[in-house]
Amino acid sequence: MISASKLIRYEFEARIFVSFSIVILTCVISAVFFSQSSPLYVLFFRIVGLERYSSVMFLIASLLMFVLSVMRMWAGSLLTSKTVMSFRVKSDSLIISGPYLLVRNPIYLSDLLALTVLSFFLPISGILIPVLFYIYYIRLIKYEEIAFFNIHPPGYENFVEKIPRLIPTFRSIAGFIKSRPNIYHNKDGIRHNALYCLFIPGFIVGYFTESFLYAALIGIPGVIDWAVIHTSIGLPKSSKQKQSKVFNCVLYSQCWEDPQIDREAFGIQKNDTVFSITSGGCNLLSFLTDDPEFVIALDLNPHQNYLLELKMAAFRNLPYDKMLEFLGVRKCDNRKELYESLKSDLSESALNYWDKNPKQLERGIIHCGRYEDYMGLLRNCLRFIISKKTISQFFETNDTEVRKILFEKKWDNIRWKIFTRVLLSRKTMSLLFDEAFFKYLEADLSFGGHFSEKVRTALTQLPIRENYFLRYILLGNYDVKCLPPYLRRENFELIRNRLHRIRIVTDSCYNFLKQQPESSITKFNFTNVFEWISEEAFTELLEETIRVAKDGSVMTYRNLLVPREHPEALSGRVISNKDLAGRLHDKDLSFIYDNYIIEVINKKKKNVIQNYQNINWKRTE
Repeated sequence: MISASKLIRYEFEARIFVSFSIVILTCVISAVFFSQSSPLYVLFFRIVGLERYSSVMFLIASLLMFVLSVMRMWAGSLLTSKTVMSFRVKSDSLIISGPYLLVRNPIYLSDLLALTVLSFFLPISGILIPVLFYIYYIRLIKYEEIAFFNIHPPGYENFVEKIPRLIPTFRSIAGFIKSRPNIYHNKDGIRHNALYCLFIPGFIVGYFTESFLYAALIGIPGVIDWAVIHTSIGLPKSSKQKQSKVFNCVLYSQCWEDPQIDREAFGIQKNDTVFSITSGGCNLLSFLTDDPEFVIALDLNPHQNYLLELKMAAFRNLPYDKMLEFLGVRKCDNRKELYESLKSDLSESALNYWDKNPKQLERGIIHCGRYEDYMGLLRNCLRFIISKKTISQFFETNDTEVRKILFEKKWDNIRWKIFTRVLLSRKTMSLLFDEAFFKYLEADLSFGGHFSEKVRTALTQLPIRENYFLRYILLGNYDVKCLPPYLRRENFELIRNRLHRIRIVTDSCYNFLKQQPESSITKFNFTNVFEWISEEAFTELLEETIRVAKDGSVMTYRNLLVPREHPEALSGRVISNKDLAGRLHDKDLSFIYDNYIIEVINKKKKNVIQNYQNINWKRTE
């Protein structure tokens, strides 16, 4: 026997088919039992003594369909089609703006009102449509809310208290009007929420012909088009599709970029929206300590976002010391039990992934990435040529002269040179990472020589005791006295209380930014993604970034092996701040990157760098 929870899940997953069934059933009842009855709108006009003007209802319906289409496309534009049309409960982020100030479910409201309009052109049996859909939508919404309470605590609880579920109240209408919202539409929102648009001209034709049949014939193709797209986007893709090494697992379980230099470059303020590549999730969690309004976490690899979800769940549900144990910073004997307490906070996709990978959980999730496995391989091989005692000696002093002597005497030998040429070679790394990562590199680039020099710099020139990147690479874990910013005790409560500001997106940078409104993002952390795309794609992505960025916005990115800076064609609109970038790069604890770039978006052709440099950024620790 099917349980109630399974039944409502099936109803949600098949909601498009249930909706069509309600409409078809009502139409059949109308045709069979009420074929001689007048439409509801005629009965209404007859009651008020205005039957001779009843055809005006077609024009009223056309106007209402226009308003409802605008509202549905507006609500859909604030999300993504993948979220709205998914056959499973999904949530990009907690949206509390625009039509979401009116009701929590403006798309359902738009549909309910549009269907109510259509029901007026049926006999009295048409009243079944709004009644049945109201009951059905309430069931679906309650099912969604269970998931949303897990995805967005505590923000969703506050949202529920302030905004009505489906029917606007005087209070929500007043709040909506007071907010003076700007109507926003993007291509994705328009294309995938325009199902009632053809009814607008359809009802106009119906007015002149005094026939609902013409309105229906013109309007229904838009609904069918929407249904086909809904099904193609909403259905989960086949798991049998071939995936590259990049997308079949967690690639990075930690971020290998120093968040401190990004924080100093950004100078994040309370009204900032920060866009960041997810990667291991560490750095965007660190950005929360600077109190931005929102953080957009985007990654093309869904497993990176599953990792972020689990880290966020640990922050929400575990005390600080237990969180460190679960993540893998400290020893832990009960990670499986701790994971059980976090599962309710995960999306279905993330839950499926972690349930199938218990060994990654047992190790601690900061150690589960393919890149971290590679670091482990290097570390184990390094033990044969450099003793653990020698490695520890480097971390015992910050005196650069002492470390230079130690490096020359005990590190820089023939065995080290062979090690770098073999294990840090392009051929070895290609076995572990997708060959696409190396597509735009120069053919004669010496991987071993490049990374060997970076290691020399880190060991002999940079501060070493606080360098958690180097400590992890060489010793296999962090020192609890020197952790990444997001794992420090003093930042724990700040991050925990601001997790609801994070919006997780699985998509490419270009596709996502293409859907965003102009001047909507202020900070961009692209890590080093630009060197894995062609120069043409790089230019296109920068142009889309400029459109989406507010004037004066800041973007940072890095070059590991492929040099990338904005093309000459964008000079004037993108201004490099080389002085600040150079100073920050000199103290970058993540020593592997060859170049660090800070660029400012200049939309008004002003001296943005001078203005940027005049701001006294407050360094946050």
